[in-house]
Amino acid sequence: MNQKSQIPITLKAPSSRTLSDYVADQLRHAILMGQFKPNQRLVEQDIAKSMKTSRGPVRDALKILENEGLVKREAHRGAYVTELSQNDVREIYTLREVLETLAIKFAIHNATETQIRELEEIIKSLGQAVYKDASYTKTTEIDLQFHHALCQISGHRRLLETWEALSPQIQLLLMKHAIWAPDIYKDEAVLWHQRIVEALQKKDLDFALDEMKKHMHRSIEWILESMERENDM
Repeated sequence: MNQKSQIPITLKAPSSRTLSDYVADQLRHAILMGQFKPNQRLVEQDIAKSMKTSRGPVRDALKILENEGLVKREAHRGAYVTELSQNDVREIYTLREVLETLAIKFAIHNATETQIRELEEIIKSLGQAVYKDASYTKTTEIDLQFHHALCQISGHRRLLETWEALSPQIQLLLMKHAIWAPDIYKDEAVLWHQRIVEALQKKDLDFALDEMKKHMHRSIEWILESMERENDM
């Protein structure tokens, strides 16, 4: 005789998990803002003491950031901030281009008028942030929001999941672009996104793909050139 499950209908996540997410958010922000430098060790005990918490949530937070590619671990070194090489940048951007190109191919056919208006609202928010000199964290978060929405509109679940896993590293590179080439980022951030929406409205796949390719290639060129200049200093 089959028996019904006795698991209660309402389940609550443990508070420690919420705390781990909070610690991960704080550490992620610090890494993205450059407060923690590439290759800098992240000592659990020091972080826990600074945040007035136990080491458990810190350990869990570091695992989250490790899965996002922002933190690495080694047996005799512990956790430390990931340093992205030029090859890492190329891998991230080429994978991003493949994912977002595929997203556009699906979105061209799937995008509704409501979804396109939502993209336009994101662009409006991005423009306000860029031209009012909002923080790099804020502007890149809105930038990412557009691309996340584009992947959602595609209706391709696995594409979206893969993009979301890569998004922390994408944001890190977006911030480098915005910091190292602020004028170019300002000039292109809003304009390029507007062109993508225009292509969706017209269902012009060739135009959308061409804009995507040009945008990605310009971005990676600026980031790589900036990295070379930084290394020469």
